[in-house]
Amino acid sequence: MSSSAATGSIAEQIRSAAARNSELLSILHDTDHAPAALEQQNKFLDDLRAELKKVNDDLRRLELARKKELREHEDYRDSVMKRFAYRVSGKKEKFAARAEKEEKEYFDVLQKLQQKNDQKNNIESMLEQATQAKADLEAKSKAHKQAQTDLDSLYQGIFQGTTPEFPEEDSLERATDAASQAYHQATVSAKNTEQVFNMLNDAWTALRQAAGHIEEALSHSRMDMFGGGTMSDMMERNALSMAQNSIHKAEMLTTQAQKIEPTVPDLPTVGINHGNIMSDVFFDNIFTDMAFHEKIKDSRTQLQKCVAACERTIDAARGRSEAAQKEMAGKWEALLQARNKLQTAREQIFERVMGGGGGAGGLSGTSAPAPAGATPSGDAQGRQWASNNPYADQPPAYSS
Repeated sequence: MSSSAATGSIAEQIRSAAARNSELLSILHDTDHAPAALEQQNKFLDDLRAELKKVNDDLRRLELARKKELREHEDYRDSVMKRFAYRVSGKKEKFAARAEKEEKEYFDVLQKLQQKNDQKNNIESMLEQATQAKADLEAKSKAHKQAQTDLDSLYQGIFQGTTPEFPEEDSLERATDAASQAYHQATVSAKNTEQVFNMLNDAWTALRQAAGHIEEALSHSRMDMFGGGTMSDMMERNALSMAQNSIHKAEMLTTQAQKIEPTVPDLPTVGINHGNIMSDVFFDNIFTDMAFHEKIKDSRTQLQKCVAACERTIDAARGRSEAAQKEMAGKWEALLQARNKLQTAREQIFERVMGGGGGAGGLSGTSAPAPAGATPSGDAQGRQWASNNPYADQPPAYSS
């Protein structure tokens, strides 16, 4: 097909799609605010639900206090014997003061209950209104996403492949493809580094469990030295066996992490001495008990060093993962910009072919897929994506 024929063919497609193009751009413009507004509305609803839960907890607590104060109030108000006892002892005024105090405390609780109920009613009303607003925003966000998908499909059908008559579009299409590939590679890297971090964090948890079992073994060992008998021996060995299992789990997780990230170092060796059943149980004495106690303490020292090494490895993995997440966010932003430029160029081609001149807006609030593990934030134009932070709680220092 000649270039002029191809140009005519594309021009015909553009003219045929002009009305649909205008309709979709209008929908995108009208619903551009919806995705970001929906995110904020969801956060607002979460806050309201949390506040309602707190108020309901307060109401349950106040209701218990009300029943307690009511019993005490009625006890003094209706007790003939107490009234008589105070009167006989010449402390009638004291009885009246105590009864008045109980009554006041009861009505104070009633007042707090009423205030909390009013607060609950207000929150429930706000929740109802916010839920209705969310439904409207969800509908608009859905329309926005569908319009963007339809517009992408419309442009793909017309401009996909080489279009020599529109070289600027071809150049931007190649740039968008390259940006998409770079983002995909960055996403894979970010997921891998995050997986390594999670594996090492699980290994650290297993080592901490092993530390708990070692402390348990030392406790039984102390009892054994002071005549704990066979039962202490058996519980001591059971704790050591559980410590060994936890260490094996940590080593296995570290090995799995090394398959993804070869720079992850091996964990330092931790030797767990399980003792000798003949000498430590059948020929049990204070000397064998003391010797074995020292061996357990040696294992604890080795484990402390292992935990410290694991924490250093986690710190390094955290750094790699944070860098990879940052790289992924940058590639995502570059992809958005490339898509914006490509869509703007295609809109301008529509304008030129239809004789309108000038260019339309960009990829307003594009609803392209977000990076894995990320959530949208910021305005709809050139939307930023904030990756979920897996590092909010760092492992505490090992304490012996």
